Amino acid sequence: MDTPQIMLTRPNTIRQAINLFAIFVAMYFSELASFSLSVDEELAAFRTDASIWIIQGRWGAYLIERFLIPHPVMPLLTPAVFGAGCVAAYLLVMDAIDKRELSIAEYACFAIFCGFPTWFFIVEFYSNIAAVGIGLFATALALWLIVRSDVSVLSPSFLGAVAAGGFAISIYQSFAPAILVLGIAISILQTRAGTGKSLPKVLFRIGVLLAGAILFYVTGNAVFRLFVSGSNAYFDSLSQPGFLFEHPIVVIGRVLEAMSGAYALDRGTYGVALWAIPLLLILGGWVLFEESPRTRLMLTAPAFVSLLVPFGLHLLAAGSMPVRSLVGVPIAVWLFSYVAVTSGNYRIRVASAILLAVALFQIQVIQNYRLASSYLVDKHDTLLAGALYERLSATPGFDAKRSYALSVFGAQPFVTTYPRPPGSTVGYSFFEWDGGNPWRIASYMELLGYSNLTGPTLDQVDQTIVRLSTMPVWPAPGSVEIKDDIALIRLGQTPSYAHQQALTRMAKR
Repeated sequence: MDTPQIMLTRPNTIRQAINLFAIFVAMYFSELASFSLSVDEELAAFRTDASIWIIQGRWGAYLIERFLIPHPVMPLLTPAVFGAGCVAAYLLVMDAIDKRELSIAEYACFAIFCGFPTWFFIVEFYSNIAAVGIGLFATALALWLIVRSDVSVLSPSFLGAVAAGGFAISIYQSFAPAILVLGIAISILQTRAGTGKSLPKVLFRIGVLLAGAILFYVTGNAVFRLFVSGSNAYFDSLSQPGFLFEHPIVVIGRVLEAMSGAYALDRGTYGVALWAIPLLLILGGWVLFEESPRTRLMLTAPAFVSLLVPFGLHLLAAGSMPVRSLVGVPIAVWLFSYVAVTSGNYRIRVASAILLAVALFQIQVIQNYRLASSYLVDKHDTLLAGALYERLSATPGFDAKRSYALSVFGAQPFVTTYPRPPGSTVGYSFFEWDGGNPWRIASYMELLGYSNLTGPTLDQVDQTIVRLSTMPVWPAPGSVEIKDDIALIRLGQTPSYAHQQALTRMAKR
């Protein structure tokens, strides 16, 4: 049996990899050619301790940042690593279903595999995306090791698959359902082509793989947590299993709403209509149902289950998870699209090819809207940062040799005609996030080179909150002041939650 090294270095595989990466470049050219920071990147850029990932249970991401990419907030390289991971994963999947030579259909469907819009919500974070590409490759590798031959669950290949799957989960917990989705997809395509073993037996082995991978991940997590303590309020808030038992109807409703948005049944998730995707899902399901009269239920049932699996973590999170967590959705959509465009029915095949072309065009519309929003908000924030510093430098008492804590009140929103999807940070200003967060704003301005600005302490916030609440709003004269070593800036009318708490504290004194 070929090893992964042999399989990925065959001459025809290298040629296919180059073609696939060219498709990735076409789908993500804006990400590869630009360097637009998203909210949270201003903090990650200054991070010197990657153990934050361990606190979030993502010890694989810690290892990658600690030993492979110690400064992940950088242009070109991190999205390119994601692309390489997508290409390698796809080649392993194609080999698993015995596709040694790729047709136009396989190449076209790769654009869905790597470029479905749910990916965009995580690609916007440079600090995440390289590790996610490695995790996608590890997911495909785990399945490739067990589906190509009937290996024992105690064999080195199966144990290696468990380790690869566990490592993928340690990079991003959402790879747990993704392992199951990709396993279902591979087993269905093998059965459809007549090259696989018994479908129930293969699915059982995939279930054993997933259980072993989760155990490997949990064990590794326990080991890493012995050396790193702490908690993350946002990450901890995602685990609310008790809410499901208390409010099952609410949770199910939220899950159905998330599914509707992810599969483009409404335009709320992406901000743009993507109507070709639901039609491709229908055609793909119909092809599976019609092509195999004897096994139609055996194929169609797991296929439609694969559409549900990516939302399994929603049940543990009170029905709400970020769109970026849906790493299994592109795989499920790819399965249905691939089945549709490779149908034995000529009319369905032509209709599916047209729909796939339309879908890829619509995806590019979404990507370009995001590019426009990113470009404009970057211009807005850069100019605003410069204007604020220029005003600050002209304020009486300013000394360029001193450092100032930046105490900011209110937000300066960025208004644009382009869609700003609610689950994304694209198109949102550093000066408006969290209602105007002085710590984020100070870090962002420091990243731009205004090196004598830092975030305030809570005591400094309390010292200045009363004065800030009475100052005029930017850009009015008097909206910037200096008080000792604190720079006061009032950007907006409405206080953030943190400043509401400060006002409450001061009112009680």
